[in-house]
Amino acid sequence: MDLTTDERGAEDPLTSASRRGREELGRGIRLRSLFSLAFGTIIGVGWITVMGSWLSGAGALGAIIAFVGGGLAMLAIGLCYAEMAAAYPVTGGEVAYVFEAWGARWSFAAAWLLAFLYIFTTSFEAISVEWVVSALLPGFGGPVIYTLLGQEVRLWSLALGLAVMAVITLINYRGGKTAAWFQDVMTAGLILLTAVFVIAGLAGGSVANLEPTFVGTTPSAALVGVGVVLGTAAFWYAGFDTIPQAMEEVEEGAKLRLLPRVMGASILFALVFYCLVILAAAMSVPREQLLAAELPAAAAIESAFGSPLLGRVVLFAGLCGLITTWNAIFFAGTRIVFAMARAHMIPRRLARVHDRYGSPSAAVIFVGIMGSVGTLFGRNAILVIVAAAAISAGLVFLVVVLGVIRLRTTRPEQPRPYTVPGGRGFLYLSAVLALGLLGAAIWEPFHAAGGRIPAEWIVLGAWAVLGLVFYRVAAPLRRAVSDKELRWLILSDKDPQEPST
Repeated sequence: MDLTTDERGAEDPLTSASRRGREELGRGIRLRSLFSLAFGTIIGVGWITVMGSWLSGAGALGAIIAFVGGGLAMLAIGLCYAEMAAAYPVTGGEVAYVFEAWGARWSFAAAWLLAFLYIFTTSFEAISVEWVVSALLPGFGGPVIYTLLGQEVRLWSLALGLAVMAVITLINYRGGKTAAWFQDVMTAGLILLTAVFVIAGLAGGSVANLEPTFVGTTPSAALVGVGVVLGTAAFWYAGFDTIPQAMEEVEEGAKLRLLPRVMGASILFALVFYCLVILAAAMSVPREQLLAAELPAAAAIESAFGSPLLGRVVLFAGLCGLITTWNAIFFAGTRIVFAMARAHMIPRRLARVHDRYGSPSAAVIFVGIMGSVGTLFGRNAILVIVAAAAISAGLVFLVVVLGVIRLRTTRPEQPRPYTVPGGRGFLYLSAVLALGLLGAAIWEPFHAAGGRIPAEWIVLGAWAVLGLVFYRVAAPLRRAVSDKELRWLILSDKDPQEPST
């Protein structure tokens, strides 16, 4: 149940919150950079570090089918996001969408889960950067300083992850325009270097190396294998939802009607990318040899062509993908934290905006610190982060899609520069697909844990408890604002200080 005016108390409409004003971020991000943010976030480095689990879990063809199915489902969900983003072009995306459709408490729940996805994906990247650099520079890790989750954590590996986290934090502290420019450059490098890998793998590989195309000897076993990979699809395609986080910072005059094309292109390009890199890696060398490698994608090209240089090209491509995801997901995480703080869902000090850079400086520092804490857990935390984040993403996607359906009825007068084609039938199909992704994401870790309570569920439970603490701390601020002011803070509706016309 949402907060009501009576619950907040009968106060003067001109509260302290409205007297302080609504915090605004600086503008200057172009639509081209929105594509770079989304595509660069989706791709990342997983195709290098986790390729082995995809192929061992589903087989080459099974993994491709899982990514095609996940990508098409995500495209339908992405179009629903495009309708929301064009109608409510404010920072924090889902905070506004879910608030308008379902109210403040559901808005906070969705945003807090999304914050988990964003913040701890930065930890995923910080852990992965050492993995890639160690392959480029053997013996890089340094002395063991502690063991956690059964994995040794080494000094230089940890120092590298934390150092790059600090650099990403600094880039984002300087504002969205700087972060977007950096993203454009790194995404271009990712595309060019990956093209070398794909062309080499497809041209020099053999179709015979794709065997076995599925895992297991029966159709049911093959289906389970596809389901295992599909269960993490929401994580591997999460990234198009970074676009809504930047909407308030898009430059003046941008054509919002082009937004669905930008969002759809980022998902379709990612679908093709995933299928090509899986095919190129699987064709390069026999399956047993591929799965024996620590980083299969790089090892496949290096072994197939006897060229350490080509293997390093793949690793450099992965490094570019890692940085693009890291920067974009960090950017999105700071905006969702900022939007929650501005809406009095968490302590308001996290909504502080830098006077010079126009960045959400306090949120940037918060995300940098929390992401660094996640980095301390080492490599064995990676799959836990992936599975827990997939559950978070699946639930948020479902709530947003259902929100589109609800708002078509409750807010028919809302201006919509873009509407999802296909009417309610397509929207209901999108909801079913989102529910399917969520179900697969919840089932996969439970299946892997053999029926025990999986670590991913425990981690999400702990995050929910922390969120409830933050929500309670901010309760006095929520009680101090009226419904009208809350809409102004979240949706940028009419300033409550302005006289009515």
